[in-house]
Amino acid sequence: MRIRMRRTPVGVVVAVLAVALGALPALGQSLQGELDILLSHSNLRSSEIGVMLFDPRSRKVLAEQAPNRRFIPASNMKLITSGAALAVLGKDYKFRTRLVRDGNTLYVIGGGDAGFGDPKVLNKMGMDVEDLFAAWVSAVRESGFVDDPEPIREIVIDDRWFDDEVVHPDWPRDQLNRWYCAEVSGLNFFTNTLAIYPSPTSRGEAPTVEAEPFAPWYVIRNRAVTSKTGSNTIWVSRPNDDNEMTLFGDVRWKAREPVWVTVHDMPMIFGRLLSDRLNDAKLGRPSVRRASATENLPEGETIAVVETPMEMALERCNTDSYNLYAESLLKTIAREVTGQPGSWNSGSAILRMVMEERLGPGNASQLVAADGSGMSRNNGVTPHLLSAWLANLYEDLELRDVFLSSLARPGETGTLRKRFKQNRPNHAVYAKTGYLNGVSTISGYVIDERSGAAVVFSVLVNDIPSKVPIARVKDMQERIVLLADGWLGPAAPRAAVSDN
Repeated sequence: MRIRMRRTPVGVVVAVLAVALGALPALGQSLQGELDILLSHSNLRSSEIGVMLFDPRSRKVLAEQAPNRRFIPASNMKLITSGAALAVLGKDYKFRTRLVRDGNTLYVIGGGDAGFGDPKVLNKMGMDVEDLFAAWVSAVRESGFVDDPEPIREIVIDDRWFDDEVVHPDWPRDQLNRWYCAEVSGLNFFTNTLAIYPSPTSRGEAPTVEAEPFAPWYVIRNRAVTSKTGSNTIWVSRPNDDNEMTLFGDVRWKAREPVWVTVHDMPMIFGRLLSDRLNDAKLGRPSVRRASATENLPEGETIAVVETPMEMALERCNTDSYNLYAESLLKTIAREVTGQPGSWNSGSAILRMVMEERLGPGNASQLVAADGSGMSRNNGVTPHLLSAWLANLYEDLELRDVFLSSLARPGETGTLRKRFKQNRPNHAVYAKTGYLNGVSTISGYVIDERSGAAVVFSVLVNDIPSKVPIARVKDMQERIVLLADGWLGPAAPRAAVSDN
């Protein structure tokens, strides 16, 4: 299968870049020497360390360590997933969730949008989740009614954009209640979580509990206790295939941020929530059902659409490292390329195809793709592959700016907001971090934004002993990035370089 990707004529030149990366072993000796010294003093014991520093302009390796060894990338996997989605779908792609009316029936048609009802996205729009429901209820009211005391009788949920495997088999089963292990559906809503807000009462008594989105029918067993000392230690458990939740821990004060817990089968929960809002507005008390696998939906009239642009999805995926977005991107490229419900298997196969088309078969063979977010420990990448991929995207003038804007910046955004406080670079750093137990990674770019000169870097650390402080690993990673920063020279004006 050959994938038709939206790409510029530079793609031909970019393809040569991957070959050049593998064919130019000559290293900048001084930078290599500095890297060797830094690693020898890192005191990371038996940790496995892979490094690549690469100049995309000259196509030269500047320094390296175990460049062709395969590492668990953790969330650095998102760099491959998001970049592939951008290349396949294009920067103007929009994820859509539609509300269609056909007589007395409403159809909610999912398009795999992780941004539908995402509280952070709504907040940027000056809305909350009840504002979204109000807009949909208003759309139903304005669509007109037949002469019926209960005008809307049924809500049909169509989540067939993706397959029905909503939890990846590699994900830790004891963490499926955590926000980063949310189910992945063809109809996502509110990041497939609930926000739990506990408030203290009298000492030793159970706290009060509110949940968003609101529903009176949630089952939340309250085993938490109000405390007058210590701090909030609230957490919520949930059986993997059930929504009966239990609240544990101490509540000393009303938390500024909610406790997040994933839910099972959000598409049907959303249908019930919408039914509740329609009933409150006296527009009926519709039943809710899921569309069958072979059901043909009527055309009907689209009365409301919610869209999330690609740029927003990439930002949530990379800057905020939100796993649901990465998995939705992976399954969406599978859906769009194959025309079949998006799955992890087909999405992973397409990632490898994209690697082969843009980097060549040699680089593509270095990728093992299990999921899109990096939660699976069965993902595998090499520093060489990540550097080739990042260089490829940097040289693609059609994709570069959108991809760069999706990455975190030190001291400014996302997962880098608290990084590089002691190790301050002179030039702009755009990067993605990753973390799993025993794994810490960071890959991205150091860019002289006046000249466009850049260094692509990838620093992958696996098998970190439990006794090694993660702060020591991060410090080593940041010092390697500073090597690239120093290679670019002082942050001073350079001769302009044409992109033509």
